[in-house]
Amino acid sequence: MAPVLRPVRPTDQGSVAVEAAIIVPVLIVLVLLFIAGARLSLAGQKTAAAAQAAARAASLARTPAAGSAAAQAAAADALASSGQVCSHTTVQAQVAGLAVPVGQMSTVMVTVSCTVPIGDLVLVGGGPGVRTVQATFTSIVDAYRGRG
Repeated sequence: MAPVLRPVRPTDQGSVAVEAAIIVPVLIVLVLLFIAGARLSLAGQKTAAAAQAAARAASLARTPAAGSAAAQAAAADALASSGQVCSHTTVQAQVAGLAVPVGQMSTVMVTVSCTVPIGDLVLVGGGPGVRTVQATFTSIVDAYRGRG
């Protein structure tokens, strides 16, 4: 009797390696995007808290110069105590409200900008190395507080 010849079917051997070679880089990129988004979101929250602390500190000062200095110090302290890493920080305080005569309502407004480094998440060639998050907060100056 002659042997029965069966058609040769292609096997799936090696297909898992090909699938992994395609899927793994995509998953790595998605994880890195998630980490970058989380880092920027947390930086935005910490920058907003720093802007609030800076505006409150500026509103308690008696002179515009003291208000600007208090805003700078409060923002730096808030960012440092929260552990936020900024490659560059800018604090802009609009403290003209401190020069308003006693008895009149006024405000101070502080804007804090934090440049967040995310270049360590870029695997290959270039890409954005930093992103800047910004927050603004306004605080009311007590109308009957003594001013200089």
